Formats: sequence, C-alpha cells, structure tokens
Amino acid sequence: MPHFVRYELTGYSYHVTSVTSERRPLLSAPASAQLVVDALQHIRRARCLMLAYVVMPDHFHALLVPFEDNSLSKLMQTVKGYTARMINGETRGTSVWQQSFHDRVIRNDRQLEETIRYIHDNPVVAGLCVRPEDFPFSSAYPGSSTNLISFTAG
Repeated sequence: MPHFVRYELTGYSYHVTSVTSERRPLLSAPASAQLVVDALQHIRRARCLMLAYVVMPDHFHALLVPFEDNSLSKLMQTVKGYTARMINGETRGTSVWQQSFHDRVIRNDRQLEETIRYIHDNPVVAGLCVRPEDFPFSSAYPGSSTNLISFTAG
C-alpha cells in the first residue's frame, strides 16, 4: 500500500472529517459523543484555534487552524487515539475509527463561512435537531465553550 503524504500550509484553516469504522453509529451514545467534544476542546486549549465542530453519530467535522509545530496529523492522532481508547472500553476492542482522515484547506472568507454553516447545519440535515443551536455536540450549541466566529447574513 502506498504511503500517503499530507502537505500542510502554516496558518491556514482546515476542514477535517473523520469517520467511524464501517460508519457504525458509535457516537450516537451521548457519552461517546461527549468524549469526542472533550478531545476537541483539549486540543483547542493549547494546540489549535478551533473555529467550528460537530460530532455526528458516525463521524465528526472540525474547522481548525493548527498552531505552529502542531500538524493536522498529530492533532487528529490525539483526538482519535484518546477517544478510541475510551470508547474501546465500551465496545470491547472493536475498531472505532477508519484509518486516516479527510482534510481540506480553506482558501477564502466565503469558503470559511460556507464551511462553518455546513458543519453547524449537519445535524439539522440529518434530522437530529431543528436548529443548529439545539444540537449539544456542536460548537453552535449555546453551552459550547468554544469561542467561535459568528457571521451575519449580508
């Protein structure tokens, strides 16, 4: 199997998506979803600027800017490694995450706004809530401790 090389641009925002193994809804249990939120909050504290996130039953999205000396790979390894260890206790050793993750660099303000909206609307589109701010495992949720950019229509 060829080795995948990930190129990263310092100071850019990245939309990152990671999916559970076989897209099983392992994160549908509130405690498991909260573990992912906690792991994202952990990396936000010292290793990246977190602009938006949502934890869905079988995947999560995060929009972040890694701080210097923190690669996307290391950030994702922290989140996925911690949550896999914690969730594996409940799933009896089955694989939690698909290998690797998908990332996309954000190139302009319009794309940034669209990505935040996409992330926050994800649970609405999936029928998990009526409004983005009603979903507790999202940075749109009023109880979220993530300081986010808010955009006004205009």
